[in-house]
Amino acid sequence: MSGPLTYICNRRLRVFLAMMLLGFYGGGPIVVFSDQSNAITTSSASTAQVRTEPEGKPSLRAIRVQKGPEIDGRLDEALWKEAPAAGPLWQYDPLPGVEMSERTEFRIVYDDQNIYIGIWCFDSEPDKINARVMQRDNRSIFSDDYLYMAFDTFHDHRNGYIFVTNPNGARYDQIVSNNIFLNSNWDGVWRAAGSVDKEGWKAELAIPFKSLSFDPRKDVWGFNISRSISRKVERGRWTGAKPHLHTFHVSQAGDILGLTGLKQGLGIEISPYALARMSRAGQDTDMTGDFGTDARYRITPKLSATLSYNTDFAETEVDQRQLNFTRFPLFFPERRAFFLEDSGVFEYGGLPVTGRSTGLGKPVIPFFTRRIGRDNNGETVPLLIAAKMAGRAGKYSMGFTDAVLEDHNGLGVRNVFAGRVARDVWEQSSVGVITTMGDPNSANDNFLVGPDFRYRTSEFLNGKTFEANVFALSTNTDGPSADSGFSYGTSLAYPNDLFRANAQFIEVSDAFDPALGFVQRKNVRGYYTYGSWNPRPTSVPWLRQYHIAYRTEHYTDRSNILETAEHRITPLWLELNSGDEIFVSYIREFDGPDNDFTILRDLTIPAGDYWWNQYRIGIDFASRRKVSGELSASYGDFYFGDRWRVGAEATYYPWKRLGLSLDYAYNHVSFPLGVADAHIGAGRALINFTTNLVWAHLVQYDSLSESVGYNSRLIWEYRPGSKLFAVFNQNYLAENLTLTLRQTEVTLKAGAIFRF
Repeated sequence: MSGPLTYICNRRLRVFLAMMLLGFYGGGPIVVFSDQSNAITTSSASTAQVRTEPEGKPSLRAIRVQKGPEIDGRLDEALWKEAPAAGPLWQYDPLPGVEMSERTEFRIVYDDQNIYIGIWCFDSEPDKINARVMQRDNRSIFSDDYLYMAFDTFHDHRNGYIFVTNPNGARYDQIVSNNIFLNSNWDGVWRAAGSVDKEGWKAELAIPFKSLSFDPRKDVWGFNISRSISRKVERGRWTGAKPHLHTFHVSQAGDILGLTGLKQGLGIEISPYALARMSRAGQDTDMTGDFGTDARYRITPKLSATLSYNTDFAETEVDQRQLNFTRFPLFFPERRAFFLEDSGVFEYGGLPVTGRSTGLGKPVIPFFTRRIGRDNNGETVPLLIAAKMAGRAGKYSMGFTDAVLEDHNGLGVRNVFAGRVARDVWEQSSVGVITTMGDPNSANDNFLVGPDFRYRTSEFLNGKTFEANVFALSTNTDGPSADSGFSYGTSLAYPNDLFRANAQFIEVSDAFDPALGFVQRKNVRGYYTYGSWNPRPTSVPWLRQYHIAYRTEHYTDRSNILETAEHRITPLWLELNSGDEIFVSYIREFDGPDNDFTILRDLTIPAGDYWWNQYRIGIDFASRRKVSGELSASYGDFYFGDRWRVGAEATYYPWKRLGLSLDYAYNHVSFPLGVADAHIGAGRALINFTTNLVWAHLVQYDSLSESVGYNSRLIWEYRPGSKLFAVFNQNYLAENLTLTLRQTEVTLKAGAIFRF
């Protein structure tokens, strides 16, 4: 691609970089980069007495009380004053190892039922505390002032529980496995409250022992806590204040001492539900009712089993719409809580099931639970019964899932199974195996098995993190189309602050067919490399961190003939002290389809070899602001034509009880024999009556399906762990600026939880 736009962009970029390097941009001096743990960014600070994080891991003694405090966020009971205090917290961003600019103290007490955490977040400007989120499990909580707590309840330095709260007492929780995998879909039963006063803000948490797995014979738990001061874009933690580490790395946690006489009860949890549903399509109306239950039993302190009868997923949010500009299938993540709760144990071979990938995306997932309960057309298949067992036994972690599906498409009742076992080796490494059996959407039998090994250390090259993975999988299918196939691969990761690098290789045979897994491409070899240099300038007051990055992704067939390729160079990626980010990228891509294929409904791309160039620029406005979002644009070649795209994301929090967001993208593709436009957008509105009662709305539109979808969910947690749902879904045909209603569904669902 060439032309005036390219010349102007390149000229401005050269001028901007030259000004930065000469130190004229913003009036700053010549830039000096540093990887020192105690860097200071102002001349006045360099002469002040600065406290830095001491060596070793800290500890705090928890105090047993007869009766725990009232959870109101005020922390004014006498028992809090009698408990020893811990603190301060040390910055990991922007000044690693330096004491946070605002003081933080915390205390821990416990009784027969709960462990309680009280945190004092002192603030010299309490009127500027950011507290907008009230909804549970809303990721926007990380844009507020917040506290993030990690508990290593077995003190194994690998696994733990995460609890997050803000000044409103909003809740967000996770499970961490092997110091790496975070599962945000675990919904523990716990309480939180917060308050803001002239001293700053306070938080108070009560976590029932029945919500946690732990060894009652141990009196020490691992613990770490971090705090974010939103307006300053400042973050710190109790221990391990290095930017390449995370608070969920429980291998870096401090200790809670004195936890004696803890009890979990009988370890029985029963969660029944009942629902009523009305569906209408055209003139046809269908009224149904149903009921079911989940029963969980804690076999040992580390291992639990769950049995689910007539499993229902009515409260699950609908999928987010996507547009496909490739010849390969799109990936839609699992959203059903039943399958997500223990999904971390099935993470395998460095191939992430949930969250973003730092490699080839999701080329292979050996066990993808979205295959269970949906047929090949995406239609729901009811689960008659499902069973899970997950947890640990000694040095072994394990997970097993078995599901029986209702008769569909003439296949009869189908049974599927998945199992995963891994053994801890060394401090943070593991070796394991995974297997799946059955095919939910075929009369054939299907079998998958494969070992994997993960090596991980946080002591590489003087305290840096390094990880390596290797795996091998085999599948076998019985029946008229009997066949067997394989996949194997390896990956390396160096995820540190000044320099980051990743590499991955994977091969997938043509006959590799995991019936309970996901494979994006077959008969391929994939190669991925990434490297970035990420200095933190010490003398540019407006700049937090600068990134220069390069990544490449190549796929060949198994004869090493190139199929697709992407080179992405990011010469300019700035993280500002304000929290804003600016980036510019150049992308060169290749595709060599053997057959014609169609995109955007009626644009045909003939077989052939194509190279093209794209240029992308964007700005990300800090999410701490009342109005935040992202603007991006890209322009360049596309196969034998041109493509340009503009995208916008905006979030607005006028006050803590209302949140609004809008995402929109417009694509224009021009070929010599055709032109196509594609629009896709989504709007969300969130009404927070309280932290336990929220009303969420989602409207989606895309021009390819010419349809509008509306999803509304009223969620009331009327007591901890027990919820009521009212779900309303509608789908409209959008033609000629008019909307025609096609389908409506209304569901009322009541659930409860009983624990013994």
